[in-house]
Amino acid sequence: MNKAALAVLAAQFAPRFLQVRRGTWVAIGLSLMTLFVLSIWAAVSLFGWLWGQGKSLTERTPEVVRIITSEVEQSVPAAREALGDLVPSLKPEPPPRDVSGIDVGPVARYPGLARSHWHRDGYEITVRYEGRADYAKVLDHYARGFAAQGYTQSVMSATSESEAHDYLKGDERVRFTITRLSQGKVKVAIVTLLSWPPFKE
Repeated sequence: MNKAALAVLAAQFAPRFLQVRRGTWVAIGLSLMTLFVLSIWAAVSLFGWLWGQGKSLTERTPEVVRIITSEVEQSVPAAREALGDLVPSLKPEPPPRDVSGIDVGPVARYPGLARSHWHRDGYEITVRYEGRADYAKVLDHYARGFAAQGYTQSVMSATSESEAHDYLKGDERVRFTITRLSQGKVKVAIVTLLSWPPFKE
C-alpha cells in the first residue's frame, strides 16, 4: 500500500474518528485503566504466590532431605555415613552415654534419655537426664508413673517450656523438673531426699 492510499484512508476515517462522543472516549480510557490495574494486581498476586511456594519449599527442604536419606539408608546401609561426610547436619549423633551414678526415684527413666548429671549433697541426690524425646510424652510418662506408685502431685511451676512438680508419699518427697531444649530435646531433673530435711531453695 502506497502513501497516497494511506492518505485517502486517513481522510475517510478522520471525520468519523472526530465524531466519537466524549463519553465513549472516557469509557475506553477507564476500560484501559482498569485492565492496567488488573494486570498489575495479577502480577503482584503471582509474585506473592511464587514467593510463598519458594519459602514453603525452603522450610520443607530439611524434611525432604531426611526422607530421602531414610530411603537411601534402607537400600544402602553405608549411605548415611557417606552423606554425613558431605552434609555435617546429617551425620548421626553418637549414642548418649550415662555418667556415673545410679537412677533414683520410683519411676523408671523415660526410654532414650541419658543420665547427664549425678550429684549427692548430704541427704539430697540430684540426677539429670537429657535426650531427644517428645516433651509431652515424657511429662505424661512421669506423671503416670508417680501416680501408679501412690504419690500425690503438687505443681510448683509450669510454663510452655518448663514444669516443676513435687511428688509426696508419706515421708518421701521427690522433686521432678522437665525442660524443653532446642532441636527436639528435653532435660529431666529428679531430686530425691534420702531422709526428710527440707529442700534447699
